[in-house]
Amino acid sequence: FQVFGTQEPTASTSIFTMADKSPPWFLELTDLACANMGSRVVFATDEWFAGADNLLSGKEAIFIDDKFTPQGKWMDGWESRRKRTAGHDWSIIQLGYPGSIRGVVIDTRFFTGNQAPRFSLQGAEIDPENKTVKSLLDLRPSKGIGTKAEASDVKLVEELKSSTWTELIPMTALKPGYHGQSVHYFEIRSKFAKQRFTHLRLNMYPDGGIARMRLYGTVKLANFTKGQAMDLAAAENGGVAVTCSDAHYGKPANLIALGRAPTMADGWETARKPNRPAILKPDSSGMIQFNDNDWAILRLCTAGNIKKILIDTNHFKGNFPESCIIEGCYCSGNMDYKEEAVLFKTSDSKVKWFEILPRTKLTAHEEVSFKLDKPSPPVTHVRLTIFPDGGVSRLRLFGTPIDL
Repeated sequence: FQVFGTQEPTASTSIFTMADKSPPWFLELTDLACANMGSRVVFATDEWFAGADNLLSGKEAIFIDDKFTPQGKWMDGWESRRKRTAGHDWSIIQLGYPGSIRGVVIDTRFFTGNQAPRFSLQGAEIDPENKTVKSLLDLRPSKGIGTKAEASDVKLVEELKSSTWTELIPMTALKPGYHGQSVHYFEIRSKFAKQRFTHLRLNMYPDGGIARMRLYGTVKLANFTKGQAMDLAAAENGGVAVTCSDAHYGKPANLIALGRAPTMADGWETARKPNRPAILKPDSSGMIQFNDNDWAILRLCTAGNIKKILIDTNHFKGNFPESCIIEGCYCSGNMDYKEEAVLFKTSDSKVKWFEILPRTKLTAHEEVSFKLDKPSPPVTHVRLTIFPDGGVSRLRLFGTPIDL
């Protein structure tokens, strides 16, 4: 990979940019920093031109040519004033759910002459009842565009000793936000795969703007209780999308996202199968005979028994799948995510799947649930197969954890 930065990768990071030929593997994981996951800004030294809350938006940054504010040009990101005092600008983000971080995306989109020239990222796990964090969050409503941290704010935030937090990415140069070069990818080595983070410190050196920050990883909750009823696949519980056959219009990670999908874009959708039959015919059971299908594999938050399934085709009105099958498997061991993806992606994989939900008809724009006659055998991974293609917005797998 081509390295673009002020220093070579350390033991903690490997850095690669848009020069790589394909998007990095970690984009299939959950964006832990997204505001939709409940993440929020705790503190920022300066937000003169644009508020730090924009960093966490789930939408892509936009540019409005003639939009200005009393402070200057409106920008869709976090932008501080041109610094004329000692130090550098930085902010603290609280994740909505604690998690391990495997990849980071920094986007300087549209910050073409005012991007932060360098940045670094640090992280820590902090008690959710930390009084300093709560006090800083109480102050946030009075912050945002046109403000900077008061001396009393700085004194308060110093109690967190954030300058000493774990370094995830060292000081690294950023390119201007022109099309085709604004997105910077950073892989966090697997040595941090089991480390939980609740708070991040984003440093800009010395000032400037960043449009978006994405933190891809997996939610890491406390130990699960045997028999506790829960959605075993949900991202907020630690479920993760592993791999799929196709994600032309939407990635499978959307299947396990929070809440119902607000739009069709927030689901898993595949391309139309080019080899589909010219004339569709049903079999004896009424199912259409297709010669191909698409599939997505999910890892559950913990091994468990599935008791109820919910499938939601919300917003998929002319492009929902004709039917689906749900299968499960049990994989012991503790594979790294990348190894896991390779295992399940291989067509001749030795994984033994068993049926949980037989092939079942689906309908447009509808949420349907299926209560199983009896709990499934212990499951760690689930495969959703759709016929022949199309979109599903959410998949919920309700059940209970088992003793490991």
